[in-house]
Amino acid sequence: MRSLRERLAAVTSSPKPAQSAPKPQSAEPFYCKEHLFPLSELCGIENTTLEAVKACDPAFAGTSWDYRRLLFLDTETTGLSGGAGTLAFEIGAGFIDERGMVIRQYVMRDYHEEAAMLAEIAKLFERCDAVVSFNGKTFDLPLLESRMVMNRIRLKVTQYPHLDLLHAARRVYKLRLKRCNLASLEEAVLGQGREDDLPGSQVPQRYFDYIKTREFALLADVLRHNLQDVKSLAMLTGHLCSVYREPERLEHAEDLFGVGRTLMRGGHTDRARACFKILGHSTLSPQAHMHLASSYKKEREWQDAVSTYQAMIARGEGGTWPYVELAKYYEHIARDIPRALRCANGALTLCLNMAMLTGEDERELTAIRRRIERLRRKQSSATKTT
Repeated sequence: MRSLRERLAAVTSSPKPAQSAPKPQSAEPFYCKEHLFPLSELCGIENTTLEAVKACDPAFAGTSWDYRRLLFLDTETTGLSGGAGTLAFEIGAGFIDERGMVIRQYVMRDYHEEAAMLAEIAKLFERCDAVVSFNGKTFDLPLLESRMVMNRIRLKVTQYPHLDLLHAARRVYKLRLKRCNLASLEEAVLGQGREDDLPGSQVPQRYFDYIKTREFALLADVLRHNLQDVKSLAMLTGHLCSVYREPERLEHAEDLFGVGRTLMRGGHTDRARACFKILGHSTLSPQAHMHLASSYKKEREWQDAVSTYQAMIARGEGGTWPYVELAKYYEHIARDIPRALRCANGALTLCLNMAMLTGEDERELTAIRRRIERLRRKQSSATKTT
């Protein structure tokens, strides 16, 4: 039987098990791929102006606009809720230079690459004057800013002038399209449908599967989806700005109505009225005339307002609304109580002739009757005085 010393000597002298060779590591701190597209594919992005952008988005805070100093941004994340544990594992960033539109796609192949990737994104922000995104105000930029803080990068990306195309597109197309996600806009507005596109809900799981298997091919669909998103940001910007330059060229009445409302909200009264006048010959004539008359009333252009109310009554548009508005005008502006009373009675007759009254109609009926009672008292008082 061997002694303890002999057993220890045998162990130390036995051959060591072969160790697996370490996996080769890339010299790059993160994955980056660059793509290039000609300006001719971007729906006239080079013709966009600050005036058109502010018409498109009245809340745009920028004081200048240069399409060569824009940053088009879209992220792919590990979650859709935007919580503290959500990371932007892939960032698509586009900008325009003398070559055309450059789109760079950054991917962190593992969690430790996040800081280096975000530092590179911060450099892109430093060369831009404004950001263009799709729902970036709510999701992408707050997420990036919070992750930069976690990685000790001091850059307030949420303070950059920002054109969020989700809200700009909804103002124009929601009435017609109902759903205004980027894929729907690409197909219905830009005429570019997607084939075999990866649903956004599946993107986080793709990344987790990649982390487990290290099969980078799993991210191919994610990168293709993101690349189209970033390119579409530039195309949609060019298209929307052209819509506000020449709204009369729009084919759909619903889109023109959306443009008119946005122009009115942004203080472009004359251009908005032009849209509503065109719509006076469409299926949206009642709504267009209501907005037109309201703009005249707001500016105290009473003759045009009265003419519009009367035209609506003659066309049977707007229900009791034009009758009531005329009654208000004759009572408070023209001081013609008999005519105000006739208009209020007209509203009452129309309301009573409706086949079925809803709860809202009942409230309207009550308000009209109160108006008639008040006008009768005023008329009676005026008669006694004379």
